[in-house]
Amino acid sequence: MAHALQPDPRGDWLRMLGGLLFALGAVILFLRKTDDWAAFPLLLVVGIPCVLLFGLGALAALATGAVGRWHAVLMVTGVLLSILAFGQLWDTIGVDTDSNEFGFLISACVAGLAAFGSFRVGAAYQALLAAVAGIAAWLFLWDMILDDPGAGAFRWLLLLLCAGYAAAAFSLRSVDAPQAPELVTAAGITGVVVGTIGIVDEAGGALALLFGGGAGGGEGQSFVWDLFLLVFSLGLVAYGAAALARGPAYVGFFGLFAFVIIQGAEVNALLEGESPDSSFAGWPLVLLLVGGAALAAGLMLRPPPPAPPEPETYEVRT
Repeated sequence: MAHALQPDPRGDWLRMLGGLLFALGAVILFLRKTDDWAAFPLLLVVGIPCVLLFGLGALAALATGAVGRWHAVLMVTGVLLSILAFGQLWDTIGVDTDSNEFGFLISACVAGLAAFGSFRVGAAYQALLAAVAGIAAWLFLWDMILDDPGAGAFRWLLLLLCAGYAAAAFSLRSVDAPQAPELVTAAGITGVVVGTIGIVDEAGGALALLFGGGAGGGEGQSFVWDLFLLVFSLGLVAYGAAALARGPAYVGFFGLFAFVIIQGAEVNALLEGESPDSSFAGWPLVLLLVGGAALAAGLMLRPPPPAPPEPETYEVRT
């Protein structure tokens, strides 16, 4: 068994491909038999591969003292498969699959499994999976607590969660924990959702339908949240460049892309039933002027003069 867990270039690829194919086969069988089999056999179909793949990857990583490539692939596959496994588990127990409790339980369990893989096994990237599942669990939880919340309520709850992820990332960064950039990425995802959630709300209550509620009557989108989306996304790109972390930069670029689509297509005007004016004034003019000025200033700035050399000291012996 110890030999089987040791890294091997050929064996690693077979372990990765075998684990992925095994999981795909389980998911296909689960989908085909959803309407034909009872709840418990369906739980075995996805539960056994989930435990096998995640457990094998985690135990091998703990046994060898490092997270290798095939450990990472099997653990990620196991976490993704656990969405179906935990869902089928709670369905088998008897939780209403149309309730917010069902969504909360699935999200919380997936977050806990991924957090174990990150902070106990040492697979830092699992912290991002845990945090993303935590976003869903947070929203499902408050949808259970509050009475028919709208997009405005979810926006402020997401802002609170974003601040929590950022604080946790700062704390982890102070001790050089590898999970810090992953939590920054999760905070970035949360912030970008905050900046775009008004579009979903104005588009017809799709957010409320996602969480099983009514249309909600949220705040919608406004100049303030457009500005937030722009500044927040720029901050993520800047952090990614400074910290050499690709995750936050990718999320920041996605936020900037969303901002360009919202402003370029004048989505706000369309959702409010107005005709886009296609004006040069507004965001296009402001961004061209500010961006051009910043670019010119950056090219014209001169580097500071080098610091004078420190005077040499001599030891006088008597």
